[in-house]
Amino acid sequence: MSDLLIRGIDDKLKRQLRLRAAENGRSMEEELRQILRHALGVPSPEEESRKAFEEFVQEETRRRRGR
Repeated sequence: MSDLLIRGIDDKLKRQLRLRAAENGRSMEEELRQILRHALGVPSPEEESRKAFEEFVQEETRRRRGR
């Protein structure tokens, strides 16, 4: 994983980020990751895992019905 440094963040913006992170029970870093994922349409690792599990369950269900 890579690091990203963003300089010149306005104090008001940082305060809003801190509040949003607290409201969502996340660190500011995790909140920023979520914002970036959402903006770019990239699923979080948790969403990818959930999707893979759901696909596995569906495939297993189809396979068992085919017996």
